[in-house]
Amino acid sequence: MITSIKLKSIASYINERALNTDKKINLVYGLNGTGKTTLSNFLKDKNNTKFGNCTIIGGESAKIFVYNQEFINENFYERDDLKGVFTISEVNGTAEKNIEDAKAEIKELETQEKVKKTELENINGANGKKKKKLSEATEKIWNIKTTFSGGDRILDYCLESVKGSKDSLFNHIKSLVKPSNKPTKTTDDLKKDISKIEGNDAINLDPLQKIVLSGVIEFENNTIFDEVIVGNKNSTVANLIEIFQNSDWVKRGLSYLPNEINETASCPFCQQKTVTKNLADEIKNYFDKTYEDKIDLLKRLKFQYQTIKNNISAIDSFLVNDYANAVKIELESLHTKLLTGLSQNITAIENKIKLPSNKVTLQSSSQALKDFNELIEKINQEITEHNEKIKNKKNVKDSIKKEFWEIMRWEYDVYISAYENDLKDLEKEEAKINLALQKIQNNIKAQRDIITENQDKTINIEKAIESINYQLALLGLHGFEIKPFEDKFYRIVRESESKPEFKSLSEGEKMIISFLYFVELCKGKESETEEIQNKIVVIDDPISSLSHNYIFNVAQLIKKEFFETSNYLQVFVLTHSMYFFHELCKIHNKKDKKLFRIVRSNDKSSSILEMSQDEILNDYQAYWKILKDHENGNAHDNILANAIRNILENFFGFIDNEKMKESVSQLNSIKYGAFLRYIDRESHSDQTNISDVKEIDVNLFKEAFKQIFEESGNIKHYNKMMEISN
Repeated sequence: MITSIKLKSIASYINERALNTDKKINLVYGLNGTGKTTLSNFLKDKNNTKFGNCTIIGGESAKIFVYNQEFINENFYERDDLKGVFTISEVNGTAEKNIEDAKAEIKELETQEKVKKTELENINGANGKKKKKLSEATEKIWNIKTTFSGGDRILDYCLESVKGSKDSLFNHIKSLVKPSNKPTKTTDDLKKDISKIEGNDAINLDPLQKIVLSGVIEFENNTIFDEVIVGNKNSTVANLIEIFQNSDWVKRGLSYLPNEINETASCPFCQQKTVTKNLADEIKNYFDKTYEDKIDLLKRLKFQYQTIKNNISAIDSFLVNDYANAVKIELESLHTKLLTGLSQNITAIENKIKLPSNKVTLQSSSQALKDFNELIEKINQEITEHNEKIKNKKNVKDSIKKEFWEIMRWEYDVYISAYENDLKDLEKEEAKINLALQKIQNNIKAQRDIITENQDKTINIEKAIESINYQLALLGLHGFEIKPFEDKFYRIVRESESKPEFKSLSEGEKMIISFLYFVELCKGKESETEEIQNKIVVIDDPISSLSHNYIFNVAQLIKKEFFETSNYLQVFVLTHSMYFFHELCKIHNKKDKKLFRIVRSNDKSSSILEMSQDEILNDYQAYWKILKDHENGNAHDNILANAIRNILENFFGFIDNEKMKESVSQLNSIKYGAFLRYIDRESHSDQTNISDVKEIDVNLFKEAFKQIFEESGNIKHYNKMMEISN
């Protein structure tokens, strides 16, 4: 069963319009020019490229029979011999039984087929398992976009061309090969890397200066520090000082003696008046010039060594970029170690100056200096690489992008792997279902072959000929009939002619014969070998040229053949006649019926609207409704003009045609010339009359229309039908 018909970008269906139904019987009312024929042509030739924007949901396994002007053209106007319609006869009971059994088996198999297709739909459908698993995985992967894209996120460029949709991002990362080892860098590392070549940090860096300690190694290896410095051995106190090895102690004591000693001075150690001028001179003589020169050398060495230490830059002067700060702790440690060693050596020199006779050994600062400068060299190498990256920014960004996706592929592998494993399981399940489905479909084909084989034993063409001729007689159409022609064809034959053309018939005769042929075609088959399928019937205005008597009979035929039997899966009837529409609505099974109307608004676009039974009007009321709809912008100008003419013909034809002529004659023939010419034409709801009118002045038409009712004294009727209060 067809559940939805959607029309878009074809003829008057400018925007998408849908006819949605869940009923077997579907009745569609619409004046000519609203879009009924477009609907029936689509159902007849739905694969035509001009219907590329239109869709049908449901009815896939059914054969659609469409009766419209195209059907008449193809089967009658272009040929005088009709294809035979083959109808099942009652000649072979065994064959009939075989056909019925095969049909029953097919019905059971189609139920099984439907179950399997439902199972496949549960896997592959819009809400199937595959879609759900894919949706779950893409949602997880989409986190990459929300995390790294947008705003001032510096890695946003890595997602160019894949951040537009969840599917494109998922397909991209799934296409990447997972790295064999976990990437060494993190996304934070990449952010730092990219920030060094983008934005405020994207500047060339100067290399750090190494520490240079000129001559420090020679100072530290000077032999004077290992020398025992003593005074003049010729002094009378030399032996005593050497015995006690207290020259440093005596030297310090001299500083406490007065410069001038008259008789005796107090000893700086015992505080007794024991130091004579002569003793003081002998002690001073012990510390002669050689001694003092060596002390002065020690002091100079200490000053120079101190100057070298003081000239070493503070640690902050090295911590001026990210590369140095990355090894800040190590850099500070080596810097401190070097300064500490120098400070300890200065202390040792000071001790040597205080106690010249003591030997001291200075620590070598060469290793500490080497370690520090090697780290500086390593930092400078990174600075050089940094400057090269700025110089070759594009290559660096490409490299970072590659690293970014390696990290993403590694980190999100858990979701990708889970999806791929789920997909494999679902594909195995799908393959199993397809295997079972293929077996069912093979069995269905085998049963249909049985039907075809047995139908060859039961079909004949005579029953269709009898049925058509019987209906012609029933409708009161005499003087011509359908007769067999050659082996598998019909021919229309008049009593006085052996080979008449279809074109020689009246419009009403053409309509009746073509429709009766269509009815037999729906009941039977076009060829002996054709497979009997579920049938959907579409009938588009089969009464446009018929009188009311025939319209009633055609309506009864449609209800009897199509509505009240179970031979057809679904029926669509489209008409412009409200009388015909009324007759079709009179059926017992009201619950299996749905009503629609097609309207065309003043923007020239068609719409398909559902109707209730209460909304059904007669033809005359329907024409007035078009006028009221036009006031609200819901009726096309040309349809309005046609409605005006039909109202005038119906109303004045009922009360007094002469009254209408008198009223029309009162109109200004110049002002209302176009209007007068239009209503004076042969009229009806003929499509030709509608489409032949180009642009009309609708306000002028409505003004003239109202004036006719005023001139004829029927303005109250006008007001009533237009729902205008007094």
